[in-house]
Amino acid sequence: MSELNIQINKMNRHDRPGFSLMELVAVLVIIGLLMAGAAVAVPARIEKARIRVTKSSMVTIKTQIESYRAENAGDAPASLAVLIPSFMEEGADIDSFKRNYYYLPTPGSPHPYTLISEGPDKELGTDDDINLWTMDVTNSN
Repeated sequence: MSELNIQINKMNRHDRPGFSLMELVAVLVIIGLLMAGAAVAVPARIEKARIRVTKSSMVTIKTQIESYRAENAGDAPASLAVLIPSFMEEGADIDSFKRNYYYLPTPGSPHPYTLISEGPDKELGTDDDINLWTMDVTNSN
């Protein structure tokens, strides 16, 4: 009888349901590859979202500046800080890249003021700057 029990125990050990080490390693490799793909795609999406948010915020700031001008004989505010808290909330003068907007009243020019975000590189005067008067609000680039 003891020999029969030993054979049954040996059979049960190999017939148990579960995953082999190779199957587990294969699953972990697949998960790792998927995560690596996501790690490459996510930062680009985040940057495009920040650009869209910045453009939208700039349109809102433009509206607030125009409201200020309507109440002040057409004069643009000396700085964006003048608009807080009457026209804008605290912090609305910071873009989605955590930088202050570049704002400058420009009376007598085609546009009464300049409003620029430094963009993703956080440097003014580079190709990725977002200018209120030249930006394309339908495109996040």
